[in-house]
Amino acid sequence: MMTLRQIEIFWAIAHSDSLTRASKVLGLAQPSLSQQLARLEEEAGVRLFARTGNSLELTDAGRFLLRKAEAVLATMDEIGAGMTEFGQGRRGVISVAMLNSVGRTVLPLALPALAAEMPGVEIDLHEVAPAEALELLYGRRVALAVLAANSVAATSVSFTQIDLLADAQVLAVPRDLDLSGVRDPERDLPEAQRRVLNSCIRFNFGTQHSRRVEQWYREVLPRHRVLCQTRTYEVAMALVEAGAGVALVPALAAKLNPVLNHAVRLYRVGLPDRRLVALLPPQNLRVDIYSRFLSILQGAAAQVALPAISPPPPFLSSPALPLAAE
Repeated sequence: MMTLRQIEIFWAIAHSDSLTRASKVLGLAQPSLSQQLARLEEEAGVRLFARTGNSLELTDAGRFLLRKAEAVLATMDEIGAGMTEFGQGRRGVISVAMLNSVGRTVLPLALPALAAEMPGVEIDLHEVAPAEALELLYGRRVALAVLAANSVAATSVSFTQIDLLADAQVLAVPRDLDLSGVRDPERDLPEAQRRVLNSCIRFNFGTQHSRRVEQWYREVLPRHRVLCQTRTYEVAMALVEAGAGVALVPALAAKLNPVLNHAVRLYRVGLPDRRLVALLPPQNLRVDIYSRFLSILQGAAAQVALPAISPPPPFLSSPALPLAAE
């Protein structure tokens, strides 16, 4: 089997007028070069050069091999350059676990800046729930994760938290359901709108967060029923937009992308904001490629414009239950 060194020698000979010149280019004694060429032709099982005195001319087989050799050497040059860029932090793959709502709003603002500053860097995005993001982080399958701070267990103190942004917990309702003056839904809303308000779309996360949401619904909408349980805010927002019911969500979930929002109304509910953080092993902060990406991500998060949020309607103004954001 041909070695890379043999291919390099063949390429140099093919681009030289004679073995004498090729030996100077390669820094090999001419007898040694002749032996290398003879061994290469023996392994190839065919003549690569037609010899006339000290001059050499490629045979058809030699011309075929030259085309392939140039492709191989070009690939090796690209590999060498790429390895250098990896070593210098100018090329690499950054694996990131991220909530879907962050992936569609923050990441589109970050990637153009990343492409401009680090054109050789590629993002491997995992859109997962908080528990899955932590599993990937513990398994060292991602370099960093973006999730809500309150979904990080106390056992995760081995990771560094970097604040990115905060968004309010809101009640998302269909666009045509105006709650701004509603003090008593049973008295102030017609039956059809009461039915929509009491049709709740809940999240089946199976965590303390889900239980706190259930408690909030019991306090605020005692006549509610669970219309649908889902694992994604995206499905919930599509159902709200279609007029099927209402959902308690972080405001960022109401955005389709950095520019467009779902066609819904959002009302503050007096609950703590969801604080989004980047979570990563402390040693990754000392790796240039990760620290630079984190800086870009923080800059993109600062550009995110949350959708318009209305003040709490009168019937939502009183409850102030603690709620951990997912």
